[in-house]
Amino acid sequence: MKTSSFLILVASFIVSLLLTPNHALAWGADGHQSVGAIADALIKDTKAGQRVKALLGENTLEQMSVWADCVKGIAPEKDFAYTSAGRFPECAFLENPAAIAAMADYAKRNHSDCKPAFDEESCHKQYHYTNLALQHNEYKQGRVGSNDRDVVHAISAAIMVLQGKPAPAPFNIKDQREAVLMLAHLVGDIHQPLHVGSVYLNAEGKQTNPDEGNYDRGTHTVGGNALQCPCGNLHALWDDIPVPLKRGRGNDALIQKAKTIAKTNAPIEQWSTLWANDALRDAKIAFASTQFSASTPNQRGNSWSIALPLEYEKTMAKLKEDAMVRAGAHLAQIFTTVWPE
Repeated sequence: MKTSSFLILVASFIVSLLLTPNHALAWGADGHQSVGAIADALIKDTKAGQRVKALLGENTLEQMSVWADCVKGIAPEKDFAYTSAGRFPECAFLENPAAIAAMADYAKRNHSDCKPAFDEESCHKQYHYTNLALQHNEYKQGRVGSNDRDVVHAISAAIMVLQGKPAPAPFNIKDQREAVLMLAHLVGDIHQPLHVGSVYLNAEGKQTNPDEGNYDRGTHTVGGNALQCPCGNLHALWDDIPVPLKRGRGNDALIQKAKTIAKTNAPIEQWSTLWANDALRDAKIAFASTQFSASTPNQRGNSWSIALPLEYEKTMAKLKEDAMVRAGAHLAQIFTTVWPE
């Protein structure tokens, strides 16, 4: 097939996604809530479920799974005021004085203790991801894209708080409730392939290994956010989930699949690393056969146009479903391990 025909087919596929009713960039909303709903079901009528309920009150993991993203509406440059009122329907139930105060308190405590570089986000926003090069098969701290405040370390820190231990620096986690809120979201994030694996490209659009030689910041595609397609960017395409997987639709089927997931067979301290390794494996599949153009500089850095292989929709759908099922099962496993019967 000629390249021009290939690109037309890919563009048509992505446009069809954009025209799908109720389309939303929603691993941070519907997707996370589906993960939370799976975990809610798996810990129901257990000691862990009782403990989570005691910490969350009338709220469920499904509802609170968006909390860590809603916190991003707190603006440090505006004296930590909440600036996203009315913008995100999933955050509406948190838009009251008490909940906003709690989010602002968390944001203040987790804003700058990690000493972010000039071009990095607030510390708590960095808790949501790591950016490992696809040339690697496993997570190791010290590699480009990893650090002591990435999603691997954030999950481990929150688990420590559930165990009654203090959170290691740079994390400032007030109590077990806040740790549950973090885990309800971040366990979903670490299973999203593009929250872990990232492609690094030179100016010609050729893949490079940032851990070989001197690292060039200009090669970083920011988890696919700098990879442009008719949908906007590749990361946004992966954040979306198919309609059958959205909250309240396929939960029963996903819950049944989650019950078949084998428990992570390792000490709990190693779980987030192992889950990152799985996501890195999925990221390799996500980027397989993807074609990249030469880079185009813009105000945010470099960007690259991409061409996706045929059948990409099916590849994404399968990886997303598998990842969400594992995330729900693993979130539940944390609680049932910390609070066993």
